[in-house]
Amino acid sequence: MAQTAHLRKRASIPMFFTTILGTLLLGFLAGIFSGSKAGYSSLVLPPATPPDMIFPIVWSILYVMIGLSLFFILRKPAVTAQLEHDRKTATILWFIQFAFNLAWPFAFFTLQMYTFSFLWLAALVAINLALTIYSFRVSSAAGIMLIPYQAWLMFALYLNLFIAILN
Repeated sequence: MAQTAHLRKRASIPMFFTTILGTLLLGFLAGIFSGSKAGYSSLVLPPATPPDMIFPIVWSILYVMIGLSLFFILRKPAVTAQLEHDRKTATILWFIQFAFNLAWPFAFFTLQMYTFSFLWLAALVAINLALTIYSFRVSSAAGIMLIPYQAWLMFALYLNLFIAILN
């Protein structure tokens, strides 16, 4: 039994790095290829908009936490049928929210579709809320990793709404 636990722990080391580095890399590439810096300074921005230098710092931290949430979801052994269902649901929701996350900067920065990107972001907020709930069912650590992300998404929703209104 102890040897099985040891092997499972060793096998999770590559998954740990893959989930974190993969999430960071894809998030970074979405930011770069969407032109996330182009045109932002010419917009009328709402009150409480953070300085530009804050965004890459916050997103780097959040992407690590988002990747960790996936790691905790995948690592949890499904000892019951309900846990297996919740883990599968959380995994599916994770990939859906991540696809929404990666697509948002293209709608906002590249296409400059501010109203559409607001609606897209509102959908992401709802998907991430469902993900957070299912993640807590699987692993409290996975759920906790998503709380700051949910808070930031809500703040981004505020910013996006007022950018859509003001521009």
